[in-house]
Amino acid sequence: MAQFYYKRNVNAPYRDRIPLRIVRAESELSPSEKAYLNAVEKGDYASVKKSLEEAEIYFKININCIDPLGRTALLIAIENENLELIELLLSFNVYVGDALLHAIRKEVVGAVELLLNHKKPSGEKQVPPILLDKQFSEFTPDITPIILAAHTNNYEIIKLLVQKGVSVPRPHEVRCNCVECVSSSDVDSLRHSRSRLNIYKALASPSLIALSSEDPFLTAFQLSWELQELSKVENEFKSEYEELSRQCKQFAKDLLDQTRSSRELEIILNYRDDNSLIEEQSGNDLARLKLAIKYRQKEFVAQPNCQQLLASRWYDEFPGWRRRHWAVKMVTCFIIGLLFPVFSVCYLIAPKSPLGLFIRKPFIKFICHTASYLTFLFLLLLASQHIDRSDLNRQGPPPTIVEWMILPWVLGFIWGEIKQMWDGGLQDYIHDWWNLMDFVMNSLYLATISLKIVAFVKYSALNPRESWDMWHPTLVAEALFAIANIFSSLRLISLFTANSHLGPLQISLGRMLLDILKFLFIYCLVLLAFANGLNQLYFYYEETKGLSCKGIRCEKQNNAFSTLFETLQSLFWSIFGLINLYVTNVKAQHEFTEFVGATMFGTYNVISLVVLLNMLIAMMNNSYQLIARRAADNLRRHHQYQEVMRNLVKRYVAAMIRDAKTEEGLTEENFKELKQDISSFRFEVLGLLRGCKLSAVQSAQAAKDSPNSADSDEKSDNEEDVARHQAEGPLEKNIQLESRGLASRGDLSIPGLSEQCVLVDHRERNTDSLGLQVSKRMCSFKSEKVAVEDTVPIIPKEEHGKEEDSSIGYDVTLPDSATHDDYVTTRL
Repeated sequence: MAQFYYKRNVNAPYRDRIPLRIVRAESELSPSEKAYLNAVEKGDYASVKKSLEEAEIYFKININCIDPLGRTALLIAIENENLELIELLLSFNVYVGDALLHAIRKEVVGAVELLLNHKKPSGEKQVPPILLDKQFSEFTPDITPIILAAHTNNYEIIKLLVQKGVSVPRPHEVRCNCVECVSSSDVDSLRHSRSRLNIYKALASPSLIALSSEDPFLTAFQLSWELQELSKVENEFKSEYEELSRQCKQFAKDLLDQTRSSRELEIILNYRDDNSLIEEQSGNDLARLKLAIKYRQKEFVAQPNCQQLLASRWYDEFPGWRRRHWAVKMVTCFIIGLLFPVFSVCYLIAPKSPLGLFIRKPFIKFICHTASYLTFLFLLLLASQHIDRSDLNRQGPPPTIVEWMILPWVLGFIWGEIKQMWDGGLQDYIHDWWNLMDFVMNSLYLATISLKIVAFVKYSALNPRESWDMWHPTLVAEALFAIANIFSSLRLISLFTANSHLGPLQISLGRMLLDILKFLFIYCLVLLAFANGLNQLYFYYEETKGLSCKGIRCEKQNNAFSTLFETLQSLFWSIFGLINLYVTNVKAQHEFTEFVGATMFGTYNVISLVVLLNMLIAMMNNSYQLIARRAADNLRRHHQYQEVMRNLVKRYVAAMIRDAKTEEGLTEENFKELKQDISSFRFEVLGLLRGCKLSAVQSAQAAKDSPNSADSDEKSDNEEDVARHQAEGPLEKNIQLESRGLASRGDLSIPGLSEQCVLVDHRERNTDSLGLQVSKRMCSFKSEKVAVEDTVPIIPKEEHGKEEDSSIGYDVTLPDSATHDDYVTTRL
């Protein structure tokens, strides 16, 4: 099979071997270039500087050479976070290329600052074509420095770039038909979609929003809503857009976490960005909170600070309500509920009175509305029990007393829905499912009232109910009124959200309706498919003769599949086990038809009961577990606003940087940086040692070359004496360095001091005028020789004016080192 993957080599010595060779060879680096890049990798500042200086003079190496990983010297220095080398390389005008993007990706703030302040020379040399190849670069053309910095969410780098005046391109709408979008999509649709995603990923950066937006809350709200809508259109990147939307919501929530006082919280939640509405509305209407609800910012609304403010507003007239006993709460609510008619009348007469203002409190208003709705349900119960019984055979009966009492509530409900639609708009109105339920309920009540009026005007005679037409207005009105009663009773579930125990359950049940709708869609498809097949099979066997009752509701079920409507009913009720198996039989002796019909009926039950029904149970269980975790969360002026926003942004950025440092811990990058610092320090120490050694040699050479005619004869005698001692052979003594007292006289730090050395004593008699006695000891190692000099000054015995003698010496300062023929002696 190897010939399918590798070209067969005819000259190969072995037929059972796969020939391997490099087919995509790269240009090899010269030894000098390898040494240059290796020095950059190790952080050897002196070697790199030397290579750069030689490159300017001799042109031996290409300072923009690339290693096998495609990295230039500048990129290697950026990866190692060596700012000294980066500054050195930029001073020699190396090719920058995508270095800024690499520095941003590595989040090296110092390197980014150096690259931003670096000015390219006007006569810069031509860049190699491979470096300009878009396919060679690690970044796509749409990735700009500010976009990449926003992707990394590095506040300091974003701030540096914004100060330089960078900008982010405004993304076009998904359905935009401009020339730019159409041409870009035609050339490369994937790159066009990716470019839009990269821009939105940058715009959703918390650091960018906090730094560049005057109203971060509004920006986060609008951007999260836009990203959520994009996720519905761009199905290929749905998860990415949803994640960005959640990121914006979380940013708004985290920013609100930084509020420290009720004043700051009220300024944030009551702020309006539209100045025209400030004069029309009160400054205490929680406009920003309503905007968050409009944009479905659940994390923002459920934030504890926001919930605490809402609770204080809710129990405005009842401080400490939550700490009261449950019996006291029940009695208080019961008394307020009984007095709600009095409160309502007082509010209608004098809305600005103390009692009128009292009923406008949220908690009082809620109790009064609840009491009113419970009274309405009680009236519906009385109406269904027919307490005020009239003649049942009257085709157009007049309204009863209970029905007259129900009418004001119905009109009030209709007026409330119209007012809500007018204030919030039609779009916001239809987004709430409870509003749709109220609309259906009110429509049913209106239809009932209209049909009763028609029946009362048109029909006045008495006639037995059994003889009425099926579509009689009174019969239709009674049916619609019964359906409206069901909706009215179910509407009471919306009050469960006021309770912390029933609220999450109500929200979970409401969300599971989506799973039920998905199941019904699949089930209706299966039901229609089997109904069509069974009706086609049993259509020819319909029985009409000798039957007093026809259909599946008879005592003896018959004609279950004779029509399409009957077939649909039969298959639906078979789920609950209400259809017998003998409905698949026919009078004629057609066993094959009966077998096929029974098989189809059984297959339907298996699919509907075993597969679909269990799938529905699993879906609802999964949704409940998912929703129940988040259900509890769903229960919970300009100058001043900008001042508070500045404080919040500062606190948020500080907390974000602090959390990032805490969560980061020790990573591989930290160890690499430490290794690079140690390597750089090593080369710096070596450079210092070389410099010290060079200075010592130069000073010794200067001392040797200095004209000293008075000591020339003594030096010649000294050299002859040294030669004589070397000819006689040195006296070798194997001793430890510590025995000579060297450790106590100097701080020598020489590798291998603990080893034994061979010390050679050279006792010389210096015949110069100073009359000093010098002792030289040679410590011979395998690799080097260290000459240590002991200077023993002679205490002066006479005055300076006396004649010099060998027994007379002076306490003078000798030079630190002296150069001999083959070694250098140093005084400790």
